[in-house]
Amino acid sequence: MESSSGSRCGEIASDIFIIFVTATQLIFFTRYHRYIAWYTREPDGSVTRLSVLTDDYFTWLTFPTIASIVVIVASTIMIIYHRYWFRQTAWIIFCILGITVTVSLVSIFPFDFTVIPNATAVDVLPKAVRAFFIFMAVFYGVAALVSSVRTINQLRS
Repeated sequence: MESSSGSRCGEIASDIFIIFVTATQLIFFTRYHRYIAWYTREPDGSVTRLSVLTDDYFTWLTFPTIASIVVIVASTIMIIYHRYWFRQTAWIIFCILGITVTVSLVSIFPFDFTVIPNATAVDVLPKAVRAFFIFMAVFYGVAALVSSVRTINQLRS
């Protein structure tokens, strides 16, 4: 299925945006992870940063790094090589990578919320964060399934 030049420009813009966002996330996760923290203002006006990440974060970091590289390379190829089956297959792979990164984050769970000086937050945040990541994994799974069915139906016709 070939697209019009207008939709092709939209696809290229989307691919460039995906490359930009993915590269930004990769830089943030690898260089600025220390800012994933709980911030408190002290009485003297200074701000204290309490890191909520454990050393397990660096174990997990392998998953998003590899996934980000795959997404950047595939998105670049989609700009150059415009085929419907390739674009759809890449989107399905992106969703599977999202599932892998999210499930690995839930299983490793490199967060230590006990550094937070608020007892309610210490109780609520781990559950809320896990629930959010599980929701994201399900979302990626549904997106992969829908994309797979649409691609199969489109290629059959």
